Amino acid sequence: MNPRRYLRDDIDDLAHYAPVQPLEVLAAEIGVPVDQLVKLDANENLYGAPEAVREAAAAAPPHIYPDPDQTGLRGDIADYLGVRPENVVAGTGSDDLLDVVLRLTLPDATATATPTFGMYSFLSGIAGIRHIEVPRTAGYGLDLPGLRAAVADGAGVVFVASPNNPTGNAAGPEEIEALCALDALIVVDEAYAEFAGTSAIPLLDTHPNLVVMRTFSKWAGLAGLRVGYAVAHADLVEPMLAIKQPYNVNAAGDAAARAALAHRDELLATVRAIVAERDRLSEQVGALGWLDPYPSDANFVLFDVKAGDSGEIAAALRRRGVLVRRYDRPDLANKLRISAGRPQDTDRLLDALKEVAPR
Repeated sequence: MNPRRYLRDDIDDLAHYAPVQPLEVLAAEIGVPVDQLVKLDANENLYGAPEAVREAAAAAPPHIYPDPDQTGLRGDIADYLGVRPENVVAGTGSDDLLDVVLRLTLPDATATATPTFGMYSFLSGIAGIRHIEVPRTAGYGLDLPGLRAAVADGAGVVFVASPNNPTGNAAGPEEIEALCALDALIVVDEAYAEFAGTSAIPLLDTHPNLVVMRTFSKWAGLAGLRVGYAVAHADLVEPMLAIKQPYNVNAAGDAAARAALAHRDELLATVRAIVAERDRLSEQVGALGWLDPYPSDANFVLFDVKAGDSGEIAAALRRRGVLVRRYDRPDLANKLRISAGRPQDTDRLLDALKEVAPR
């Protein structure tokens, strides 16, 4: 008997999300010790979390279930953002809550402005929801008429990353307001908001169809603990709380996220250092003359490879222990996304780029 006959008919057609590999696996493949890798491929905070945050995570009791109502965490997030706890729900990273939104709404279709974060199309596919991709304009701006047409074609949920991954540009408040005028749930993914200094959260009071996603993975250095949250009208948050997995934020993640908020001044100083390094990355890599940076509001920069092949360059960097992100899709042809790290990471990158420069 073939057990695959019990699976859904379209299982082989579903798109796969391509995550980055663990450091230990990469180090073994490349033949470089873990502590000598320059990891600029996943937009992580290479400074890591402060000692007090790590201690809070370590002190969380592993034998006791976490608070299913996330009472303390939601209250602390609300205080951080200047909203009410009833406007907040937390999850296992914001990816978890993107999935909750889809299960809550079951729209005929979803829409995104591409190229963008692959999780939107991935989650739509596994939920059996038709996904509409609206190509971005030249310079990777939003095609508002195209997104409006997608809603007319049945898209009940529109996902917009701001700043966008992998292009780095943020949507303006007037663009978000234009989207919120559509008859659809507008989900603005602000994973990189702390680096941009802009947010759609002030629009929540006047746009009840707006959901803003945030995460502790990037700015707070908690990618490994997977804590994110959504901010929305209470009438949306209440059913999201009702259908999420009861213990979706583990005890260590809950404790670490709350400690991160308590030590946010220290973390936001790190954010400012990363922004400065992002600008240095853009300027000095661009000065090499064969990598053209796009403007970025995030903690990474997308580069157009003006000479040579992006795949060959990424592979050559990888052999030298420097990891960057290369995409295999037409709208990102011959481009590299490089995360902003610490000054020593940028130095290693620049040295490696000089070695692999096209002749």
